[in-house]
Amino acid sequence: MLAGGAAAVLALAMGAQSITSVFADQPFPTAQWSQFKGDSTHQGTTTLNAPQNPGILWTSGQGAAIVSGPVIATDGTVIVATDNGRIRAIRPDGQERWTREISGVSFFTHPFINQRGLVVFGGSDGSIRAFKTDTGEEIWKFPTNDDLSKVTTYSTGSSAARGAPVSSKTYGRTLVAFDGGAVFEINEDGAYQGVRMAEDSVRASPMITPNTLIVWASTNKKVYSGSSSGGDRWVATLDAPINSGPVAGPDSTVYVCTDAGSLYAIEPDKGVIKWRVGVSGGPIKSTPSMGADGVLYIGADDGKLYAVDTKSGGTIKWSYSTGAPVTSSPLISANGLIYFGSNDSNLYVLNLNGQLVKAIKTEKGIDQSSPAIGSDGTVYIGSKDGRLYAIKQDGPVVTPTSVAPPTPVATPVPPMPTPLPNPTDPVAEKPGATFFKETGHNVQGAFLTFFNKYGGLEQFGFPRTEEITEDGKLVQYFQRARFEYFPQFQGTPYEVQLQLLGDVLTVPRRPFPTSQAVDSGPAVRYFPEVQHTVRDVFLNYFNEKGALERFGYPISEELQETNNDGTGRTYTVQYFQRARLEHHPELAGSPYEIQLGLLGDQVLRERGLLK
Repeated sequence: MLAGGAAAVLALAMGAQSITSVFADQPFPTAQWSQFKGDSTHQGTTTLNAPQNPGILWTSGQGAAIVSGPVIATDGTVIVATDNGRIRAIRPDGQERWTREISGVSFFTHPFINQRGLVVFGGSDGSIRAFKTDTGEEIWKFPTNDDLSKVTTYSTGSSAARGAPVSSKTYGRTLVAFDGGAVFEINEDGAYQGVRMAEDSVRASPMITPNTLIVWASTNKKVYSGSSSGGDRWVATLDAPINSGPVAGPDSTVYVCTDAGSLYAIEPDKGVIKWRVGVSGGPIKSTPSMGADGVLYIGADDGKLYAVDTKSGGTIKWSYSTGAPVTSSPLISANGLIYFGSNDSNLYVLNLNGQLVKAIKTEKGIDQSSPAIGSDGTVYIGSKDGRLYAIKQDGPVVTPTSVAPPTPVATPVPPMPTPLPNPTDPVAEKPGATFFKETGHNVQGAFLTFFNKYGGLEQFGFPRTEEITEDGKLVQYFQRARFEYFPQFQGTPYEVQLQLLGDVLTVPRRPFPTSQAVDSGPAVRYFPEVQHTVRDVFLNYFNEKGALERFGYPISEELQETNNDGTGRTYTVQYFQRARLEHHPELAGSPYEIQLGLLGDQVLRERGLLK
């Protein structure tokens, strides 16, 4: 979607030594770590060994939260940005090299070292700026008046730069995404080269595949692609807004995560969705990293790091629980270690089996800062406590604080709950709640509002537990669903969300056979996003009871399955992300011909919590 054909409007504010690079395809060959995730594919892997017995070598800080991942220049200078509009350069020994404060900028993107060896940032004021890595001198700023005269379809105003600038040696230009939906292309001197568009905000870093396909994703649920030589290729529509950056596999397959907790694999030539799997019950904002064995390591807002095998169509191998959302993107070292931060204030080091090697405590959470590794194996990461941490082999062991790092272990999916001794036991009626004597449980607050608004007993069944805590999240089980509470979305439609129980319960059975494309009509609807159809009575029920918002996408075709209602009879069923629809022909013509499977009961029964 090049500028000449763009209909959207973007609001812009005016406002040493030679060291072999870790990556062969870096724009600036001698930089030690030139960009977010290391290279333009976002795989996040390195040919270097990371510390196996990691400890803190030094910290350097000025108090303001570090909101970007580090980059490392040729001479080992580490450069980060803070949330008070400062850019900081720190020497390899932890001493400050220079600091620059930019008036009118409240935050910066991740940095990027371009083809000239300049460090480039996008700012909250709509600017892109380049600085010398050795002195901090500002060399250029985009946009200029000349640039704006070329981009006649845009109005002035305010639109922040987002994500992280990206480029590759084979592509040459630098891509920078903006809240207004534009991905600008500029050269090493900051001159305008073109623009590609989305219909809504682009908040994650664009990506360039090994075969130089340019990919960017938007909060309008769409993934866009274009040829590096110019022109658009394809657009794929997913199930939810996208705030996680795309990742390319070695064969250029595009992997994208959504706010619905889904992982998609997209064929790179025509944008056809190869498969989709539900990974997390909540949003994924971390950009995944891919190991040499094809396993994606995905951080999620539910506080877990997931290992997903792409070679088997999205099988979840293991998950590791931290105490808070994981929005930091992982680093995978050559010696089989996974480094990533969590908002619970820890830098975690796991092995490839999901076992904890070490947790290093910082004073505040690690949010969007992701690890970088220098040519000597030192790992760097920033924290919201304002400090840059240098992690080195056999460094001093961090002194435990009064709040000890959690020591969870790798767990299978779905995770074991950590609630009351027996959460399904009946309880007493609570004041102000709606009490269901049939199961002896209460529904209250935001969960009650959601329950009443979206179908009540017919859609969700009776409550099976009280509000309980699982892995740091407030949840409640019903016969047909699990409600999850997201306080960060209070007052929005996403405050209460349904876990993708259909996905969770069918992990061992997927991928299900897909369907050939058919023309949609009153009796059949084909979903190209997942290559499944919904037909006849199932389609009528789907449309009448909330469609995608309520059930999610179909994840199977119609199946014959023995029902778990105790009758032993076989029914026609179909699985969706959040539900299983069951056809009861003996009740044809009544409101009960189509029924929802008791997936909440099934989860609790499989865990031994319900008889």
